[in-house]
Amino acid sequence: MEVEDFSTQELSPEDIKQLEEFRRIIQVAISDGRISLAEQERLETIMFANKKIIPAAIHLYSTLVS
Repeated sequence: MEVEDFSTQELSPEDIKQLEEFRRIIQVAISDGRISLAEQERLETIMFANKKIIPAAIHLYSTLVS
């Protein structure tokens, strides 16, 4: 699996779209104040789906599950 460092380059429109969708799904998942196992599994599936992880997605996810 590839983890790209985007700190030195701009995100592509596709990466931005993926990150915004991921953020929206996180907001829905935590709207009731808790995250179910199914929601956690869905987020992980989305995060690893295209075999390329955006560090900002990792940050959002780690903030969610911490």
